[in-house]
Amino acid sequence: MRPRRLCRTAGAIPATVAAVLLSAACGRGAGAPPRDALQEAFREDGLSAAEAEGKALFAARCATCHGGEGHGDGQNAYNLSPAPPDFAQSLAKVPPADRRRIVEAGTAAVGRSPLCPPNGRALRAEEVDAVVAWLAVAARPAAPGAEEPAPRSWRPRRRSP
Repeated sequence: MRPRRLCRTAGAIPATVAAVLLSAACGRGAGAPPRDALQEAFREDGLSAAEAEGKALFAARCATCHGGEGHGDGQNAYNLSPAPPDFAQSLAKVPPADRRRIVEAGTAAVGRSPLCPPNGRALRAEEVDAVVAWLAVAARPAAPGAEEPAPRSWRPRRRSP
């Protein structure tokens, strides 16, 4: 007795699957280029890739004193005298060349407090460029109607009993 075939088209299935996979693979070449993960993380802020990288570097190196958005409200700000400035108010008066010098050599390089450390040896030139690009964003005044940051106090508030 001869063995029976289960399906007459069994030989055609692998050929069909191969054709579908081949046509799908050929269409991939025209797709969009992969996105920068750092840019995607800050996309809602409307930052460029360099500004987003600068914001991340700022968060890692400067936010402890200056706060995440540069409002001078970092967790260590109350320990400092003078307190870190709000960039939206103070950086508008600082030329871009001095901003670069502050990032690279600290605020003492421009005749200010020596409490802000230099980062020139710790950062590559591209990273300094990125931080300076983000400082330009932080120096922009808040949009009308935007929520103002909470006022900072050098003393912790007491809880009422």
